[in-house]
Amino acid sequence: MAAVVGRPVVRAAGLVVWRQGASGTEVLTVHRPAWQDWVLPKGHIDEGELPPVTACREFTEESGYRGVAARPVAVMDYPVKNTTKRVHWWVGRLIGSSSRPPADPREIDAVVWRPVADALAVLTYADERQVLTKALALGSSRTLVIVRHAKAAPRETWTKADSLRPLSERGQRQAKKLRELLAAYGVGALMASPAARCKQTLRPYSQSRHVKIELRPELSDEAVRPSDLARLMRELRADLLADSVPRAICGHLPSLPAMAASLGWGEDIETVPMKTAEALVLHLDARTGSVQASERYRCLL
Repeated sequence: MAAVVGRPVVRAAGLVVWRQGASGTEVLTVHRPAWQDWVLPKGHIDEGELPPVTACREFTEESGYRGVAARPVAVMDYPVKNTTKRVHWWVGRLIGSSSRPPADPREIDAVVWRPVADALAVLTYADERQVLTKALALGSSRTLVIVRHAKAAPRETWTKADSLRPLSERGQRQAKKLRELLAAYGVGALMASPAARCKQTLRPYSQSRHVKIELRPELSDEAVRPSDLARLMRELRADLLADSVPRAICGHLPSLPAMAASLGWGEDIETVPMKTAEALVLHLDARTGSVQASERYRCLL
């Protein structure tokens, strides 16, 4: 359903999560006592929060489970009083098996894993039944986040080797913001150019999750051969398909289009260049490695 012109838009985000149980595939549903409805976990996007970060936060707050975002499913609009509610949905991947009670039982008073048919029968709203059906039909995917390094100190005031040029204060704030996005996708492997600004862009996430940053000279902006960069990206895709661990790779503006093109991504980012600390999230088919969906996020700080 499209947004109604003139109505303010209220944005929200959520995850569609399932697991394999004794009776087959089970979908997580929650009950809201204030509305007396059964829904998929979702919630409002806080100011300055990126939608996939919201989706994961709200999933944990409402269900007590931890999940990360995988492939995007849909963006659904529907009227609520005098507003349009716009919900961004992702397939969610469950992390671990432990749970805790939801934070506020006045908001969520029941968390139930249901067989697919039961979930489709009990969900109160048609749009969420549609989202669930669409999510279940999507094939398994693998996530790769391509990042342009955060804002660096100005070239004109830097007197040492350019590879040593660090992030500016703004860039350091962007790197901390980027940490939230990488966590939302459950990134478990990091790769970067040896340049200081690329290493520092990934460092907050690396330190918070104890993930080592692999430095690759093929990602440098200093006279790297295109064939070496293409070979690196092919290796990266093969590793991603083999172990399914979501990855993030940080490089420089001139090489970003070639990095994406090596994976078969059709959109031309030379036409709309990536800004500092911008992330291109690619979702690859788990069998073929072809790009099935993409997202772009800027860390506006």
